[in-house]
Amino acid sequence: MWFTDKTWLRPALATAIAGTLAGCASGPKVYDRATLAPAETSLVASKPEVLRADFENLFEEGQRNKVLNLMEIGIKAYRAGYRQEAKNTLTQARLEIENVYADSDAARKARSIWYEEAEKDFKGEPYERAMVYLYLGLIYLEEGDYGNARASFLAGLLQDAFAEEEQNSADFALLLYLAGWSAMQMGSDQLARDHFDELKLYRPDAPIPEADDNALLIVETGTSPRKLGDGVGHYQLVYRRGKNFQDVAAEVRNGEEWSALYPMEDIFFQASTRGGRAIDRIVEGQIQFKENTRAVGSTLSSVSQDSMLAGFSSAAGGAVGAGYAAISLISVAAEGMSASANTRADIRYWAGLPDTIHLLPVTAADGDPVTVRFLDKNGQPVPGLADNTEFKFDGRGAGLAFATSRRPDSGGSQ
Repeated sequence: MWFTDKTWLRPALATAIAGTLAGCASGPKVYDRATLAPAETSLVASKPEVLRADFENLFEEGQRNKVLNLMEIGIKAYRAGYRQEAKNTLTQARLEIENVYADSDAARKARSIWYEEAEKDFKGEPYERAMVYLYLGLIYLEEGDYGNARASFLAGLLQDAFAEEEQNSADFALLLYLAGWSAMQMGSDQLARDHFDELKLYRPDAPIPEADDNALLIVETGTSPRKLGDGVGHYQLVYRRGKNFQDVAAEVRNGEEWSALYPMEDIFFQASTRGGRAIDRIVEGQIQFKENTRAVGSTLSSVSQDSMLAGFSSAAGGAVGAGYAAISLISVAAEGMSASANTRADIRYWAGLPDTIHLLPVTAADGDPVTVRFLDKNGQPVPGLADNTEFKFDGRGAGLAFATSRRPDSGGSQ
């Protein structure tokens, strides 16, 4: 067996402004969709069937949604097993992101202009950009390219640290873990120890790989965090947890037993916080935090397992409250500005992302089968929801298996 400060408006003024906003507000702008050129139609037809509709969106929606569509194609291709397609599209998304979100003076200048534009091309929130690097890093791991894998995970941490025009400590534990794993495979023990030591600040009970652990099992559960327009004129952006899913935890078959996977990252928590601090709003491109940070609901505390609770409490920097209704409210309308100077909240988001990512380091062999079942908030298996995969080794001694409750070609798609 393979396992081992806000100024308040006077009521009359507030009423007048609200009336003005309501009068000026209109429905969401409808963008024209381009007609596919013959070459584009041919290219779409050459793609795997599960990806064709997404490639049509890529060409029809153009530059404004280019990165978003590349993200959606990339994650769907990865889950469906089309690794080269996933690598190509996610790499294109990465290059588009780095035009604006690099750690350089030129990129910072571009960002200052970026936030003044009423209608911008989608580049994603910090957590979405970080996830592009995460999936690319997993592909590099599968290829045995440990150096590029680690570089990709570290680049994801840099994106996580960007909070509009401020920078905050990155707390993306999964990226830290995977950077440590990559360093281990490179034979860089000191780098690995450094990454895992930092990881312990956020997940003190995380399963650090043992010397004989030669493979990693990664499992996704749930659906993506959502962005919703709220307030008068929809100038506020509200984050809510994904909906229409029951799976919040996962177990892997270990002989006749089932072993729990560790919930390493809550994507909703990453969406609605910066550096563990709950976001209150964004004003003129500047992020503002809640004065008294309250807990953000997390699936890491929704299953009654001590390891889940302890790990996430540390990451949040305090007590963590459970509950799927927990939200973080962000305002994208600058205080006192006229309606004509403001834009509606950009509620586009990467809908293909999971809610939580779990992992487990193990000892395995190439081709070892993996059966994963998914659990609800009461710790009971979700009927009819499972995934089967196998460990694939890279030829350099390390293996990886990936399972998800959202496999495109299975009943796991929710």
